Amino acid sequence: MRHWFWILLIALGLQAQEARIQILGTTDMHGHVMAEDTFSLQPANLGWAKIATLIRRQKALNPDTILVDCGDTIQGEPLNYVRNTLRRDLPEPNMAIMNALGYAAMAVGNHEYDFGLDLLREVEKQAKFPFLSANTLTAKGGPAFPTHVLVTVAGVRVALVGFTTPRTAVLAGPRNVTDLTFQDIVTAARELVPRLREKEKADVVVALVHSGLGKVDGRPGDENAALRLADQVPGLDAIFTGHTHQAIQTEHKGVLILQAQDYGRALAVADLSLRKEKGRWRVTATQGRLLRPEASTPVDPEVLSLTAELRAATDRYLDTAATNLLVDLDSRWSRMEDTPLMQLLHQVQRQATGAQLSAAASPGSRLFIPKGPTSVRQFYALSPYENQVARIRINGAQLKAYLEHAARHYSYSWEPELYNREVPIHDFDTVDGVTYALNLGRPAGSRVANLSFQGQPVKPEQTFTLALTTYRLWGGGGYMEAIGFKGTPDLVTEASQRNLLLAYVLARPTLNPGITNAWRTIPYLDRERVLNQAR
Repeated sequence: MRHWFWILLIALGLQAQEARIQILGTTDMHGHVMAEDTFSLQPANLGWAKIATLIRRQKALNPDTILVDCGDTIQGEPLNYVRNTLRRDLPEPNMAIMNALGYAAMAVGNHEYDFGLDLLREVEKQAKFPFLSANTLTAKGGPAFPTHVLVTVAGVRVALVGFTTPRTAVLAGPRNVTDLTFQDIVTAARELVPRLREKEKADVVVALVHSGLGKVDGRPGDENAALRLADQVPGLDAIFTGHTHQAIQTEHKGVLILQAQDYGRALAVADLSLRKEKGRWRVTATQGRLLRPEASTPVDPEVLSLTAELRAATDRYLDTAATNLLVDLDSRWSRMEDTPLMQLLHQVQRQATGAQLSAAASPGSRLFIPKGPTSVRQFYALSPYENQVARIRINGAQLKAYLEHAARHYSYSWEPELYNREVPIHDFDTVDGVTYALNLGRPAGSRVANLSFQGQPVKPEQTFTLALTTYRLWGGGGYMEAIGFKGTPDLVTEASQRNLLLAYVLARPTLNPGITNAWRTIPYLDRERVLNQAR
């Protein structure tokens, strides 16, 4: 009998030395709540309403669970705009949902700053979990946010440490990040991670990084730095990433790297197995996977309840009558020729700034507003971000360099893959106010042909005023670096590009943006080919 007693004690002791914890990660939710496309209202397998269901299922399977988010949470959807500018009396919807689900921490993303630092601080106070960013510093050099938080689960001390892409200083714009600096992620981590291990006795260290994979041999200050972090900073057990809206499941030097896809299209799941040795827990195995909501995934009733009043207010705003369109606005052809949709954006920017020329990006390849009565919802989709419009001065040489930079979006015309995957559609600009062609039979850097202004060839020393978004002005897409612009804008609008667009549209009972045939590709692109490769 005594023999079996000791066997039982030993078995229980061995069992007590093992642990298995689960970390669930979301990122780049951008305020998506409902399982539908906000603008077309078509069902979609995304949003808090479905991802919350997956989270609850996983927590039921393993109660030893930590919930984390990698940022870009409070900006993106019309819901965010209505709450942050019109209905500040209502709770911030993402915080309400995340509080209810029991999140442990969130890394601060660059889009958290889009409504200004004061708004970010107000939202931070609503959260029952810390906003983390170890590499964001105040003017005095101190931390602008908590660097990390220690969470104990199943007796294991888990350190969650947050980082924000250093490009936030550029992407968010100067007025939204006043007196803040953004340190290189790896530099900040090298100092902090050993301290978490040695002084704070963390058993597990997990990085929450609002930054994409990047390259192992990247440089300090790179926008995306997760691989370099895994490569150069010992002591990390897992890295949850964000910012690039991709689905990522990989590892480097034994460090698990996961990124949940944007808008709640996937949930990142990290399973960590641990064993206690000499009084300290040690990770013995890690396994990562991505779970995706499906058509059969039910929506979470608490998510619907928490956001009901704000969703109703947002729908009233979006369903406001706009104008009577006399022509279809179709984004599918915006990369092959001048279109009414792009002309509308150019007209808005030129009117708002008084500039001679306008540069604007295609709003994607799947937006379509049919002629006839319209609503604010349809036009909101053309410009969902909080970027303003600026006017700068450039010369003819810079104008040509701007267009050459845009033309990198294409492969050679005869290649099966029409578009260069390294240059996404939102980084392809057209310019209105001049005429030109892009010869896709020439190598990138020498594609601009027949560049003319008012019927005359553009001269390198000729000067122009150009309207463009502040996203471009502050470095988005690399255009300012490509043209060597280091000046300051003549003006920056107070209103966002979207609100300028809505004001322009709502002021007109009918709208018929005509095309000027300002540009073309050489050769003309086949419409079926453009349609088949649209993404």
